[in-house]
Amino acid sequence: MDSVALTAAIKQEGYRLGFHAVGITPASSLKAREGELSRWLSNGLAGRLHYMEIFFERQAHLLDRFQDLKGIIVVAVSYASGDSPEAAPQATSGRIARYAQGKDYHRAVGKRLKRLESYLRALVPDHPLRVVRAVDTSPIQERALTERAGLGFIGKNSCLILPRGGSFVFLGALLTNLELVYDQPISWDCGSCSLCLEACPTGALRRPYELDARRCISYLTIEMKGEIDPELKPLLSDWLFGCDICQEVCPYNRRPTRRGVPGVKATPWPEFQREAGAGASLSLEEILRIRTDEEFLSRFAGSPLMLSKREGLLRNACVLAGNLKDPRLIPALTEAFQEDPSALVRQEAAWALGQIPSAMPVG
Repeated sequence: MDSVALTAAIKQEGYRLGFHAVGITPASSLKAREGELSRWLSNGLAGRLHYMEIFFERQAHLLDRFQDLKGIIVVAVSYASGDSPEAAPQATSGRIARYAQGKDYHRAVGKRLKRLESYLRALVPDHPLRVVRAVDTSPIQERALTERAGLGFIGKNSCLILPRGGSFVFLGALLTNLELVYDQPISWDCGSCSLCLEACPTGALRRPYELDARRCISYLTIEMKGEIDPELKPLLSDWLFGCDICQEVCPYNRRPTRRGVPGVKATPWPEFQREAGAGASLSLEEILRIRTDEEFLSRFAGSPLMLSKREGLLRNACVLAGNLKDPRLIPALTEAFQEDPSALVRQEAAWALGQIPSAMPVG
Protein backbone atom coordinates (compact mmCIF):
# COMPACT_ATOMS: atom_id res chain seq x y z
CA MET A 1 0.00 0.00 0.00
CA ASP A 2 1.47 3.37 -1.04
CA SER A 3 1.65 6.34 1.32
CA VAL A 4 -1.37 8.08 -0.24
CA ALA A 5 -3.66 5.07 0.18
CA LEU A 6 -2.24 4.36 3.63
CA THR A 7 -2.85 7.92 4.78
CA ALA A 8 -6.43 7.88 3.49
CA ALA A 9 -7.13 4.55 5.21
CA ILE A 10 -5.74 5.79 8.52
CA LYS A 11 -7.91 8.90 8.47
CA GLN A 12 -11.01 6.97 7.49
CA GLU A 13 -10.49 4.51 10.35
CA GLY A 14 -9.83 7.36 12.77
CA TYR A 15 -13.18 8.92 11.97
CA ARG A 16 -14.88 5.52 12.12
CA LEU A 17 -13.51 5.04 15.64
CA GLY A 18 -15.16 8.31 16.67
CA PHE A 19 -12.31 10.81 16.56
CA HIS A 20 -13.69 14.15 15.44
CA ALA A 21 -10.60 15.36 13.59
CA VAL A 22 -7.57 13.50 12.27
CA GLY A 23 -4.39 14.94 10.77
CA ILE A 24 -0.83 13.88 9.97
CA THR A 25 2.42 15.79 10.38
CA PRO A 26 6.12 14.89 9.97
CA ALA A 27 8.48 14.12 12.83
CA SER A 28 10.15 17.51 12.37
CA SER A 29 7.00 19.08 13.85
CA LEU A 30 8.18 17.94 17.29
CA LYS A 31 10.46 20.97 17.23
CA ALA A 32 7.62 23.38 16.48
CA ARG A 33 7.12 26.01 19.20
CA GLU A 34 10.05 24.71 21.24
CA GLY A 35 11.35 28.27 21.49
CA GLU A 36 8.13 29.50 23.09
CA LEU A 37 8.11 26.61 25.54
CA SER A 38 11.74 27.20 26.50
CA ARG A 39 11.11 30.91 27.15
CA TRP A 40 7.95 30.11 29.14
CA LEU A 41 9.87 27.77 31.39
CA SER A 42 12.85 30.15 31.71
CA ASN A 43 10.54 32.97 32.79
CA GLY A 44 9.17 30.84 35.63
CA LEU A 45 5.62 30.89 34.28
CA ALA A 46 5.18 27.15 34.83
CA GLY A 47 4.88 27.61 38.59
CA ARG A 48 5.38 24.27 40.33
CA LEU A 49 4.86 22.17 37.22
CA HIS A 50 8.14 20.41 37.91
CA TYR A 51 7.56 17.74 35.27
CA MET A 52 7.69 20.49 32.65
CA GLU A 53 11.16 21.48 33.81
CA ILE A 54 12.53 18.18 32.49
CA PHE A 55 10.42 18.23 29.30
CA PHE A 56 13.33 18.59 26.89
CA GLU A 57 15.37 15.95 28.70
CA ARG A 58 12.49 13.48 28.45
CA GLN A 59 11.89 14.36 24.79
CA ALA A 60 15.55 13.78 23.94
CA HIS A 61 15.36 10.38 25.63
CA LEU A 62 12.26 9.52 23.59
CA LEU A 63 13.93 10.52 20.32
CA ASP A 64 17.07 8.55 21.19
CA ARG A 65 14.88 5.47 21.48
CA PHE A 66 12.90 6.32 18.33
CA GLN A 67 15.52 7.50 15.83
CA ASP A 68 13.51 6.31 12.81
CA LEU A 69 10.45 8.39 13.71
CA LYS A 70 8.80 9.75 10.56
CA GLY A 71 5.06 10.41 10.68
CA ILE A 72 2.83 11.56 13.54
CA ILE A 73 -0.91 10.94 13.46
CA VAL A 74 -2.84 13.42 15.63
CA VAL A 75 -6.47 13.19 16.68
CA ALA A 76 -8.92 15.54 18.35
CA VAL A 77 -12.02 14.62 20.35
CA SER A 78 -14.64 17.19 21.22
CA TYR A 79 -16.13 17.34 24.71
CA ALA A 80 -18.09 20.51 23.98
CA SER A 81 -21.35 18.70 24.64
CA GLY A 82 -20.60 18.74 28.36
CA ASP A 83 -22.72 20.98 30.53
CA SER A 84 -21.66 24.59 30.54
CA PRO A 85 -20.35 25.29 34.05
CA GLU A 86 -22.33 28.42 34.68
CA ALA A 87 -23.13 29.51 38.20
CA ALA A 88 -23.63 26.48 40.41
CA PRO A 89 -27.27 25.29 40.53
CA GLN A 90 -27.12 25.09 44.32
CA ALA A 91 -25.41 27.44 46.72
CA THR A 92 -23.49 24.55 48.26
CA SER A 93 -22.13 23.22 44.96
CA GLY A 94 -19.10 24.29 42.98
CA ARG A 95 -18.25 24.57 39.33
CA ILE A 96 -16.19 21.87 37.63
CA ALA A 97 -14.44 22.43 34.31
CA ARG A 98 -16.17 20.69 31.42
CA TYR A 99 -13.27 18.36 30.74
CA ALA A 100 -13.57 16.88 34.24
CA GLN A 101 -17.32 16.30 34.26
CA GLY A 102 -17.10 12.85 32.69
CA LYS A 103 -14.56 10.06 32.95
CA ASP A 104 -10.78 10.43 32.71
CA TYR A 105 -9.98 11.30 29.09
CA HIS A 106 -6.53 9.70 29.22
CA ARG A 107 -8.09 6.26 29.40
CA ALA A 108 -11.00 6.94 27.05
CA VAL A 109 -8.89 8.48 24.26
CA GLY A 110 -6.07 6.00 24.87
CA LYS A 111 -8.35 2.99 24.34
CA ARG A 112 -9.47 4.20 20.92
CA LEU A 113 -5.93 5.21 19.97
CA LYS A 114 -4.88 1.65 20.76
CA ARG A 115 -7.57 0.38 18.38
CA LEU A 116 -6.28 2.76 15.70
CA GLU A 117 -2.77 1.40 16.30
CA SER A 118 -4.03 -2.18 15.89
CA TYR A 119 -5.69 -1.20 12.62
CA LEU A 120 -2.45 0.42 11.46
CA ARG A 121 -0.46 -2.74 12.22
CA ALA A 122 -2.93 -4.81 10.23
CA LEU A 123 -2.49 -2.46 7.24
CA VAL A 124 1.28 -2.98 7.12
CA PRO A 125 1.84 -6.55 8.42
CA ASP A 126 5.26 -6.84 6.72
CA HIS A 127 6.57 -3.46 7.89
CA PRO A 128 8.79 -3.34 11.01
CA LEU A 129 6.30 -0.90 12.49
CA ARG A 130 7.11 1.08 15.59
CA VAL A 131 4.41 3.11 17.36
CA VAL A 132 4.27 5.26 20.48
CA ARG A 133 0.85 6.32 21.78
CA ALA A 134 0.57 9.72 23.47
CA VAL A 135 -2.35 11.19 25.40
CA ASP A 136 -1.06 14.17 27.38
CA THR A 137 1.55 12.26 29.37
CA SER A 138 4.40 11.97 26.84
CA PRO A 139 7.13 14.60 26.29
CA ILE A 140 5.54 16.04 23.16
CA GLN A 141 3.51 19.19 22.57
CA GLU A 142 0.19 17.87 21.29
CA ARG A 143 -1.08 21.41 20.65
CA ALA A 144 1.88 22.24 18.40
CA LEU A 145 1.60 18.94 16.54
CA THR A 146 -2.13 19.42 15.98
CA GLU A 147 -1.47 22.94 14.73
CA ARG A 148 1.19 21.69 12.30
CA ALA A 149 -1.22 18.99 11.08
CA GLY A 150 -3.63 21.70 10.00
CA LEU A 151 -6.45 20.96 12.41
CA GLY A 152 -6.35 24.23 14.33
CA PHE A 153 -4.32 27.14 15.66
CA ILE A 154 -3.07 28.36 19.03
CA GLY A 155 -5.33 31.07 20.42
CA LYS A 156 -4.53 34.06 22.61
CA ASN A 157 -5.66 32.02 25.61
CA SER A 158 -2.92 29.48 24.72
CA CYS A 159 -5.51 26.81 23.87
CA LEU A 160 -5.58 24.86 20.62
CA ILE A 161 -8.64 26.04 18.68
CA LEU A 162 -10.29 24.17 15.82
CA PRO A 163 -12.06 26.72 13.57
CA ARG A 164 -15.27 24.67 13.32
CA GLY A 165 -14.79 22.79 16.57
CA GLY A 166 -13.63 25.30 19.16
CA SER A 167 -11.17 24.56 21.95
CA PHE A 168 -13.11 22.06 24.06
CA VAL A 169 -11.12 19.16 22.62
CA PHE A 170 -8.89 16.37 23.88
CA LEU A 171 -5.80 15.59 21.83
CA GLY A 172 -3.85 12.42 21.20
CA ALA A 173 -1.12 11.17 18.89
CA LEU A 174 0.49 8.09 17.37
CA LEU A 175 4.20 8.49 16.65
CA THR A 176 5.24 6.08 13.88
CA ASN A 177 8.13 5.15 11.61
CA LEU A 178 5.84 5.26 8.57
CA GLU A 179 6.26 7.73 5.73
CA LEU A 180 2.83 9.27 5.21
CA VAL A 181 1.25 12.18 3.35
CA TYR A 182 1.43 15.22 5.58
CA ASP A 183 -1.16 17.92 6.09
CA GLN A 184 -0.35 21.62 6.00
CA PRO A 185 -1.03 24.23 8.72
CA ILE A 186 -4.00 26.53 8.24
CA SER A 187 -3.98 30.34 8.30
CA TRP A 188 -6.42 31.16 11.08
CA ASP A 189 -6.01 33.27 14.19
CA CYS A 190 -7.90 35.26 16.82
CA GLY A 191 -7.77 38.51 14.88
CA SER A 192 -8.39 41.54 17.08
CA CYS A 193 -10.47 39.61 19.64
CA SER A 194 -9.22 39.86 23.23
CA LEU A 195 -12.25 38.55 25.13
CA CYS A 196 -10.28 35.82 26.89
CA LEU A 197 -7.66 38.24 28.20
CA GLU A 198 -10.33 40.58 29.50
CA ALA A 199 -12.39 37.81 31.11
CA CYS A 200 -9.63 36.05 33.08
CA PRO A 201 -10.36 37.01 36.72
CA THR A 202 -6.83 36.42 38.03
CA GLY A 203 -4.83 38.05 35.24
CA ALA A 204 -3.24 34.72 34.30
CA LEU A 205 -3.30 35.74 30.63
CA ARG A 206 -0.61 38.39 30.98
CA ARG A 207 -0.55 39.15 27.29
CA PRO A 208 -1.78 37.41 24.11
CA TYR A 209 -0.54 33.81 23.85
CA GLU A 210 1.18 33.87 27.26
CA LEU A 211 -0.28 32.09 30.28
CA ASP A 212 1.10 32.60 33.77
CA ALA A 213 0.27 29.24 35.35
CA ARG A 214 0.93 30.64 38.80
CA ARG A 215 -2.27 32.69 38.56
CA CYS A 216 -4.39 30.27 36.49
CA ILE A 217 -7.41 28.89 38.35
CA SER A 218 -7.00 25.50 36.66
CA TYR A 219 -3.40 25.29 37.89
CA LEU A 220 -4.28 26.52 41.37
CA THR A 221 -7.13 24.04 41.85
CA ILE A 222 -5.56 21.00 40.18
CA GLU A 223 -1.79 21.06 39.80
CA MET A 224 -0.60 23.20 42.70
CA LYS A 225 -0.11 21.64 46.11
CA GLY A 226 -0.19 23.50 49.40
CA GLU A 227 -1.82 26.79 50.35
CA ILE A 228 -3.35 29.07 47.73
CA ASP A 229 -2.18 32.67 47.89
CA PRO A 230 -4.71 34.55 50.08
CA GLU A 231 -4.77 37.32 47.47
CA LEU A 232 -6.01 34.86 44.85
CA LYS A 233 -8.57 32.95 46.95
CA PRO A 234 -11.48 35.38 46.39
CA LEU A 235 -10.73 35.41 42.66
CA LEU A 236 -11.36 31.67 42.45
CA SER A 237 -15.04 32.49 43.05
CA ASP A 238 -17.00 29.20 43.02
CA TRP A 239 -14.61 27.11 40.91
CA LEU A 240 -14.03 23.81 42.66
CA PHE A 241 -11.89 22.10 40.02
CA GLY A 242 -10.45 23.75 36.93
CA CYS A 243 -11.79 26.75 35.04
CA ASP A 244 -13.34 27.35 31.61
CA ILE A 245 -13.73 31.14 31.58
CA CYS A 246 -11.22 31.91 28.81
CA GLN A 247 -12.84 29.24 26.64
CA GLU A 248 -16.46 30.05 27.42
CA VAL A 249 -16.05 33.62 26.13
CA CYS A 250 -14.23 32.53 22.95
CA PRO A 251 -16.34 33.15 19.82
CA TYR A 252 -15.06 29.90 18.29
CA ASN A 253 -16.83 28.04 21.08
CA ARG A 254 -20.09 29.91 20.58
CA ARG A 255 -20.76 29.69 16.86
CA PRO A 256 -19.50 27.75 13.84
CA THR A 257 -17.57 29.50 11.09
CA ARG A 258 -17.60 28.97 7.34
CA ARG A 259 -17.56 25.47 5.93
CA GLY A 260 -14.57 23.76 4.38
CA VAL A 261 -12.19 24.37 7.28
CA PRO A 262 -10.89 21.40 9.30
CA GLY A 263 -12.93 21.08 12.44
CA VAL A 264 -15.30 18.95 14.43
CA LYS A 265 -18.62 17.36 13.60
CA ALA A 266 -19.10 16.03 17.07
CA THR A 267 -21.05 13.00 18.09
CA PRO A 268 -20.58 13.09 21.88
CA TRP A 269 -18.66 10.25 23.45
CA PRO A 270 -20.65 8.70 26.32
CA GLU A 271 -17.53 8.72 28.52
CA PHE A 272 -17.51 12.51 28.57
CA GLN A 273 -21.13 13.05 29.53
CA ARG A 274 -21.72 14.53 32.98
CA GLU A 275 -23.82 11.53 33.97
CA ALA A 276 -20.80 9.25 33.42
CA GLY A 277 -18.55 11.09 35.85
CA ALA A 278 -18.19 11.73 39.54
CA GLY A 279 -19.32 15.31 39.21
CA ALA A 280 -22.91 14.51 38.28
CA SER A 281 -24.07 14.99 41.86
CA LEU A 282 -21.57 16.77 44.06
CA SER A 283 -21.93 18.93 47.14
CA LEU A 284 -19.38 20.76 49.23
CA GLU A 285 -20.73 19.15 52.41
CA GLU A 286 -20.03 15.73 50.95
CA ILE A 287 -16.49 16.67 49.92
CA LEU A 288 -15.66 18.38 53.21
CA ARG A 289 -16.55 15.20 55.11
CA ILE A 290 -14.21 12.89 53.18
CA ARG A 291 -11.61 11.94 55.77
CA THR A 292 -9.53 9.16 54.18
CA ASP A 293 -7.85 8.44 50.87
CA GLU A 294 -9.91 5.25 50.67
CA GLU A 295 -13.15 7.25 50.82
CA PHE A 296 -11.80 9.65 48.21
CA LEU A 297 -10.84 6.81 45.88
CA SER A 298 -14.22 5.14 46.33
CA ARG A 299 -16.01 8.36 45.38
CA PHE A 300 -13.82 9.60 42.52
CA ALA A 301 -12.11 6.57 40.95
CA GLY A 302 -11.99 6.98 37.16
CA SER A 303 -12.66 10.72 37.37
CA PRO A 304 -10.24 13.55 36.51
CA LEU A 305 -10.96 14.89 40.02
CA MET A 306 -8.48 12.28 41.23
CA LEU A 307 -5.72 14.58 39.96
CA SER A 308 -6.10 16.98 42.88
CA LYS A 309 -5.94 14.15 45.45
CA ARG A 310 -8.04 14.25 48.63
CA GLU A 311 -6.13 17.07 50.31
CA GLY A 312 -6.25 19.28 47.23
CA LEU A 313 -9.96 18.82 46.59
CA LEU A 314 -10.83 19.50 50.24
CA ARG A 315 -8.59 22.58 50.19
CA ASN A 316 -10.50 23.80 47.11
CA ALA A 317 -13.83 23.08 48.80
CA CYS A 318 -12.79 25.13 51.84
CA VAL A 319 -11.74 28.09 49.68
CA LEU A 320 -14.97 27.89 47.71
CA ALA A 321 -16.98 27.71 50.95
CA GLY A 322 -15.22 30.81 52.21
CA ASN A 323 -16.07 32.62 48.99
CA LEU A 324 -19.72 31.55 49.10
CA LYS A 325 -20.09 32.61 52.76
CA ASP A 326 -23.05 30.26 53.07
CA PRO A 327 -23.89 29.53 56.75
CA ARG A 328 -25.23 26.10 55.76
CA LEU A 329 -21.61 25.04 55.26
CA ILE A 330 -20.57 25.89 58.84
CA PRO A 331 -21.15 22.37 60.28
CA ALA A 332 -19.09 20.64 57.58
CA LEU A 333 -16.34 23.25 57.81
CA THR A 334 -16.25 22.95 61.58
CA GLU A 335 -15.89 19.19 61.34
CA ALA A 336 -13.08 19.60 58.82
CA PHE A 337 -11.32 22.08 61.10
CA GLN A 338 -11.59 19.77 64.10
CA GLU A 339 -11.16 16.33 62.54
CA ASP A 340 -9.36 16.37 59.21
CA PRO A 341 -5.97 14.61 59.27
CA SER A 342 -4.44 17.23 56.95
CA ALA A 343 -2.99 20.37 58.52
CA LEU A 344 -3.59 22.19 55.23
CA VAL A 345 -7.28 21.30 55.18
CA ARG A 346 -7.69 22.33 58.83
CA GLN A 347 -5.99 25.63 58.05
CA GLU A 348 -8.19 26.33 55.03
CA ALA A 349 -11.33 25.32 56.96
CA ALA A 350 -10.42 27.87 59.63
CA TRP A 351 -9.94 30.52 56.94
CA ALA A 352 -13.31 29.68 55.38
CA LEU A 353 -15.10 29.88 58.73
CA GLY A 354 -13.55 33.30 59.22
CA GLN A 355 -15.18 34.48 55.99
CA ILE A 356 -18.71 33.52 57.13
CA PRO A 357 -20.13 36.30 59.35
CA SER A 358 -22.37 33.99 61.40
CA ALA A 359 -19.63 31.43 62.14
CA MET A 360 -18.06 31.24 65.58
CA PRO A 361 -14.39 32.29 65.69
CA VAL A 362 -11.92 29.37 65.62
CA GLY A 363 -8.43 29.22 66.96
